[in-house]
Amino acid sequence: MAPMLINYEVEGETKEEINSISNSERDEEDGIVNANKSEEIVVTKVKNAVNNNSASEKVGIVSSSDLSPSEIAVLENNVHVPKWLRFIEYPFKIRSDKGDFLPEATGWSMDATARGPVNQAGTYFGACLLTLASAQAGCNGMVCGEDNRIYGMKPSSLLTTVTAVVSVVAALVIPLVGAVVDHSSHRKTIGVATAIAVLIATGAQIGISESNWFVILCLEAVGGFSLIVHTTSVFSYMPDLSLVESQIVKYSTGFHIRRYAVSGIFTAACTLYSFLSKVDGDMIGNQIRLCRFAASFSFSIAVVLFGYAWIFCFRKRPPSRKKPAEKSLMAIGFSSVSKTFCRIFSCVSKYRALKWLMISMLFSPESGAGTVLSIATTFLTVYLRMKALQLSITVFVMFVAQIPGSIIGKLLCNRFNPFVSYRASLAAFAVSAAITVVVLSPERIWLVYVLSGIWGCAFGCFYSTQRVLFCKLIPSGKQFEFMGFFAFSGNLLSWLPPILFTVLNEQGVS
Repeated sequence: MAPMLINYEVEGETKEEINSISNSERDEEDGIVNANKSEEIVVTKVKNAVNNNSASEKVGIVSSSDLSPSEIAVLENNVHVPKWLRFIEYPFKIRSDKGDFLPEATGWSMDATARGPVNQAGTYFGACLLTLASAQAGCNGMVCGEDNRIYGMKPSSLLTTVTAVVSVVAALVIPLVGAVVDHSSHRKTIGVATAIAVLIATGAQIGISESNWFVILCLEAVGGFSLIVHTTSVFSYMPDLSLVESQIVKYSTGFHIRRYAVSGIFTAACTLYSFLSKVDGDMIGNQIRLCRFAASFSFSIAVVLFGYAWIFCFRKRPPSRKKPAEKSLMAIGFSSVSKTFCRIFSCVSKYRALKWLMISMLFSPESGAGTVLSIATTFLTVYLRMKALQLSITVFVMFVAQIPGSIIGKLLCNRFNPFVSYRASLAAFAVSAAITVVVLSPERIWLVYVLSGIWGCAFGCFYSTQRVLFCKLIPSGKQFEFMGFFAFSGNLLSWLPPILFTVLNEQGVS
């Protein structure tokens, strides 16, 4: 094989590194092209391209088996970042065990951080939506009778119904998204397109009013679906970041700490704004003003972080599998899900731990984007009748608590293993959820602030550990196949909780 020429720019100066690559044997298994990892890349004077603005140089011989797919992608497709823009990425950089900063890890951190405020803006939008729907249905505040209906249902059922519809559509489309990611070079294209759709839906919330709230709800449904697809495309990059489990743990914890820190700042700002803009007796106006502020703030954060991450950090990827000419991408997607399901859940499966992780995914608090959020928002707003300021305080406490939760997850992973951390987080969430159902009432609303701290700590530990655990259990060479099934499992039954809530609510069950 001829020497491979790699061009990249460092500090505004173009350099060429000639990497001599020995001949590699390539074979196909299940349509996956696997390169023999025995070749060596000879680097004559390599200024580490994954650390685009570091002054350190590395000289020597680097075996390709020591490089993750993300590191290889950066070497092959380096993107020059203008000096005057680099300050944006500094808070989101996480140093690897090799001492450098990987652009795709920085992009993952920025993308995860952007999704935090966007999700939280959805909480304020949901509360505002329920208030406006109740007013249009003729309810007395948030107290509605059987005759107070909007579009044929109780106002309190509106948010969960839309969430259920989005979840069903997402569960059907996720296999197609996985097939596109695996069998085409459009992984980054999907990430960019869905990020734009999320930004449009979030930006539309800035103009919410008593006359257009249903139109904004429809746009938010599209945005919620886009966010699920976007998260799937982002997750396909995670197994590429490192070949070392401890590094994945470090990255995952760093991602979530930054996300929770920015989300905490966001919710603190919303809480302060809610307090300063509060007008006694104007419940609808208070909700609208808070929703508009949250949407404006989250949109500003997301447009900067999404834009930087997908323009400068994430790299394009070639297809990881060859597409059979006789099959459509939809057929390939469902066929891949079916084969992976049989491989994991067969009686003689060697993926026992992965099987139980997939089962837990069906009922985990992350099952579907926004499922738990929509039910919790409805519960807090309608049943507990929380005001805008009270809801802001609850969200703030929960997000602040997620930071120590992530740190606890990292400590448990390093001290024991990801299984212990994952089980502990699920147990904490289950216990706190049970306590919530038993003890919370409008008369004991102060308990929400205590329980929200437990919810946040459990979520912080859960989210950071789950990613690490799945990356650890994926067999080598099957990252994309299993990551697609991971996304599918997370959305397969996500429609069930909101549907169940809606049915019980429509039947008058308190």
